[in-house]
Amino acid sequence: MESRIPSGLETPKYNVLQKRHISRSGSYYYEIREYKPFSVCTVSMMSKPTTTRPANNIINNTDQKLKNPKLAGASSFGALAGYLFGKNEQQKAMKMTTPVITRTTKRKTNMDIMDMDMDDNENENETKEMSFVLPSNYWDENGIVNAPTPLQNSLVTLQRDKGGFRAVIMFGGFASSKDVQKYKDILREGLNNDDEWVIDTNADTN
Repeated sequence: MESRIPSGLETPKYNVLQKRHISRSGSYYYEIREYKPFSVCTVSMMSKPTTTRPANNIINNTDQKLKNPKLAGASSFGALAGYLFGKNEQQKAMKMTTPVITRTTKRKTNMDIMDMDMDDNENENETKEMSFVLPSNYWDENGIVNAPTPLQNSLVTLQRDKGGFRAVIMFGGFASSKDVQKYKDILREGLNNDDEWVIDTNADTN
């Protein structure tokens, strides 16, 4: 099968342990993967980065200009892109990576859903975050300590993902909220009928 990873872009390392077909019309399947640890830069999709006006009257803003700023999540994407491309305390540019991760956290259940949903509809019981994967030289235990420091008031934070087991379903094209929900439901159907793997409600579902 042809790789979906763009040439030259780093992505978190994983091993495919199993591939499962799903009992419904169509050729749907999901993979059980074991991910190795990696690091990310993250920003809230509910808040906008602020600006600072220092004594020299030059404004520092992590937002990278976008061709279509009206796209949902554009401000979050721009803040993360700005951080990677050198708008950080060390002014150090890093290489772009893949994938872009969005995470919806349900406050009441403390259950995370990781997806590519770019819809800006907010729910009072949910928070949304977007993350870029950092280059692999920042994936070790001290990686985020050695990574460039985000600008003050940028809202960008650095985190380390410990990896672990993930169930993954892949689909192409631009993902609308409706598309994301469709494939979430298909993946959950597969896992609900899986005799070996079950959903950990205290962990992430990919």
